[in-house]
Amino acid sequence: MITLQQLAQGNYSWSLDELVQIVNVLLPQYLPEERSHTRVREEITPRLVRHYTTLGMLDEPLKEGRYAVYTYRHLLQILVVRRLLAEGYGASAIDNFAKSKDNTELEALLQGGVQLTLTTANPALAFLEQIQNRQSLPKITPIPTSSTSAIVKPSASSRWARLEVIPGLEIHLREDFVYPSSPQEQQNLLQQIRQILIAFVTKGRSSK
Repeated sequence: MITLQQLAQGNYSWSLDELVQIVNVLLPQYLPEERSHTRVREEITPRLVRHYTTLGMLDEPLKEGRYAVYTYRHLLQILVVRRLLAEGYGASAIDNFAKSKDNTELEALLQGGVQLTLTTANPALAFLEQIQNRQSLPKITPIPTSSTSAIVKPSASSRWARLEVIPGLEIHLREDFVYPSSPQEQQNLLQQIRQILIAFVTKGRSSK
């Protein structure tokens, strides 16, 4: 199956019909498994892409002669718009959010590296967005070799739950932890846990 990471590495361009096909393949990975409305889970159609563009939610397509051409950025924007709709945001709240962010920020939102907060700014219902760090990161980064650098020490004011996974392996969860809602975010989290465990075991063996 084609992935977003593979598409990001190429300078691809598509017709509207081709873009719609790719979006519908990728979309289930980035929608929350719960809380999403039935309508939001319906497949994208060319008409819907044109509708989002008319509302100002997506960049206008590029032009090659008489033909409209869509790029990787359009793909990201559509996925983000559908993700936000699935999270319960209305079209008026989303507005031009996907157009105002660069590709890196859009990727991070899809991968779980950022959390979106929309708040009413004035009586005209203009919205501000605030990007905040979140538990799961968009890309897996190398684990530091220091044995203490991967240890998170809870503050005195934090409440933590201690869960035993298997003998010898525990997970500590802070009370404000939010489990990722989309399959892609969950996969990224599992990859991070796996990387930490491998680094820990490898470090332990090398020290013997």
